[in-house]
Amino acid sequence: MKSALALILLAIVCVTSPVSAQYPGAPAYPGSGGGYTPQPPAGAGLYGNTGYNAMSPTLPPPPMSSPYAGPTMMDPTPPPAPGTYGYQQPVTTNSWGMQQSMTGSNMLNYRYVEAGYRYVDPSGGELNGSHGLGVVLSIDLPTIFFVKGSFNWSSGTGKKNVRGAAEADYDLSVITIGGGAYMAITPKLHFVGEVGLVYANLSSSGGNISYTDGGIYVRPSLRYQMVDWLELQAGVTVSSASDYDSKVIDFGAYFRVFPQMDLNLGMDLGDETRTMRAGARLRW
Repeated sequence: MKSALALILLAIVCVTSPVSAQYPGAPAYPGSGGGYTPQPPAGAGLYGNTGYNAMSPTLPPPPMSSPYAGPTMMDPTPPPAPGTYGYQQPVTTNSWGMQQSMTGSNMLNYRYVEAGYRYVDPSGGELNGSHGLGVVLSIDLPTIFFVKGSFNWSSGTGKKNVRGAAEADYDLSVITIGGGAYMAITPKLHFVGEVGLVYANLSSSGGNISYTDGGIYVRPSLRYQMVDWLELQAGVTVSSASDYDSKVIDFGAYFRVFPQMDLNLGMDLGDETRTMRAGARLRW
């Protein structure tokens, strides 16, 4: 009787067991305690919110750098500056599309006007030194070219022994028109080549030392920006003139006093004249 009752209870347990019963040796789902296990929500992984994320979508790893840190070997791109939101400020350009600095144009540019005082000392001893003014205008062209013109004027007197003249007042005027190109050897060192026409006129009240001369000139030079506020220049001008200087060696120094204005000192050593000059240059 007891054995028959035990068989009946065993049959009832087998009939009422859950349909999700697993075969012997099958792996159990994590968190299944018997009964019906609901399907995991989308994106929660194969095994639901159990901490086991096999075969679930992966997210990109967090960035290696901090927004306040600089570039690293793992993340070489520097983060944007605070407050810029990754936006790069535009760079100003001139009318030809050439890049310029936001804090004032570079000293080694080719768009400027220069004016100043000149003391001209003719060689030979027949004329005293003369005082005058000089003006230079340079305009940059597309790419590496520029045009340039200058006008220099000075006035002085001759010595008393100039062929019997008591005081032979004279005026010296020099005009140049030309152009050229530059080559940036480094960002702070330019080689410049210039060619053009030169016209010189010396008129004297005595009339015996006057001349008018002209020709073609060639001037190679170097421009070097030593520091942010100092530019040095050196050049040699060779021309086909006969009465005026046929060869001139020039030196100059420019000192930045404002973002686009420089003061300058210079010297020109020619075979007919010696010139000392000082003035100002405005760049734009």
